[in-house]
Amino acid sequence: MKIILFQDLSVEKARELLKEGVPLVDVRTETEYESKKIRKAMNIPLYMLEQKVPEILPDRNKTILLHCRSGSRSFAAKRKLKGMGYANVFNLGSFGRAKKIADSV
Repeated sequence: MKIILFQDLSVEKARELLKEGVPLVDVRTETEYESKKIRKAMNIPLYMLEQKVPEILPDRNKTILLHCRSGSRSFAAKRKLKGMGYANVFNLGSFGRAKKIADSV
């Protein structure tokens, strides 16, 4: 059995970045976001990244943290943002992991 982990950062590093005010982007759908959300996260659904991120986060050198339900959409979002020229993009993985990290800050 092959296990794929969709996360890039240690819990400690993620906490440090959130304490510094690095944006946390939830790439789930609006409906998923409204049903349960992380207080420090902004919602930019995966299908809207190309339109919304340059407008909301124009600095392509700024660090961005991503999460979704399982980590797979945030993995895809990371690849998409890297392709758009964003240099410092990290995937926190699943909603549960991202919430635990954000709630501890």
